[in-house]
Amino acid sequence: MTELTENQILIKNEVDLARQNIKTDGYSMSIGELINLYQDDELNLDPAFQRLFRWNDEQKTKLIESILIGIPIPEIFVAQKSDATWHVVDGVQRLSTIFQLVGVLKNSKELCMSSSKFIPSLENKTWKDLPLEVQRQFKRAKLKMNIILTQNSDEAQYELFQRLNTGGTSLSDQEVRNCLMLMLKPEFFEKINNLKEYVNFKACLKLEPHQFEKDYHMELILRMFIGYFNKVDYKKYKSLSSVKLNDFIDKETIKLINEADLDTFESIFHKTFDVLKNTLGDKSFIKYYPEQDTFKGAFNVSVFEMITVGISSNIDKIEQIGKNQLQTDIKSLYNEPAIDKALERGVKAIIRFRDTTEASRNYFS
Repeated sequence: MTELTENQILIKNEVDLARQNIKTDGYSMSIGELINLYQDDELNLDPAFQRLFRWNDEQKTKLIESILIGIPIPEIFVAQKSDATWHVVDGVQRLSTIFQLVGVLKNSKELCMSSSKFIPSLENKTWKDLPLEVQRQFKRAKLKMNIILTQNSDEAQYELFQRLNTGGTSLSDQEVRNCLMLMLKPEFFEKINNLKEYVNFKACLKLEPHQFEKDYHMELILRMFIGYFNKVDYKKYKSLSSVKLNDFIDKETIKLINEADLDTFESIFHKTFDVLKNTLGDKSFIKYYPEQDTFKGAFNVSVFEMITVGISSNIDKIEQIGKNQLQTDIKSLYNEPAIDKALERGVKAIIRFRDTTEASRNYFS
């Protein structure tokens, strides 16, 4: 037998450990059985991180039609808690549609179906309009359940949601992160969700409509949030050049979500964008080229991080210097050696974030 290398042994040990931490089971269950579990409060259909996403009646009717004619439905993933109850990780919309149809979904009116391709007579019909035989066939239809035995924690559940986000709606990184915020601290989500609509904030962002639709501007707020509070311990990341930006934002948000003073941040946020709207408007986050004395190009996320963190961290001083002086200071910032180096091509996102925010914070102080 071939002897394993040191690295192969390491990989094997890590795989074994991961398999011990995440265990799964799976089997098929009838819709009738799932209805009973739901009514007995043994199936939690609405984890906080799924509340943002709802199917329309057309999507719901398409699912019902698929079940009625025998088209296989993607498996449902549930996390089993310590009390043996199931919390749905992936499949909330499918199950809620089924429960709404049969009239057991809590806090919901009955489902009136829309037009469908194979059973057009479903249009404008409800559960009671279906023949008894069809109702029985529907309840006997089976769904594949995948049960995941994991830690009894919201973060573990979020990790599963993040990996299993395979439903009918394609979510952006920030839309998935919204689920994390909702799950850990709903009031934090509401605060950030309200800030994204601040008029002077949006007036400074030269973004495409689809970026607003996917809540990219909420991600920008979190970047500023992380930079403003300046609590990142970069040493805890093994290799900054290999850290994924989304993981970085997730981890730092989780760390700050119960620690940071949101009321203070809200006030600073408003003041920062009041100043920027009055100074540069939608040029605020366009890169400045000193040799040409011009702001040129598209929205630059690194410039956003650099400017917002530097100004917000020194907002009391910035509010006193006036529009013309601030504009001059922002232009001069691009001549700073540390900024010039950090904005070079090829610099990894986390390293750029660390270096530009630190240099800008010190520059405006």
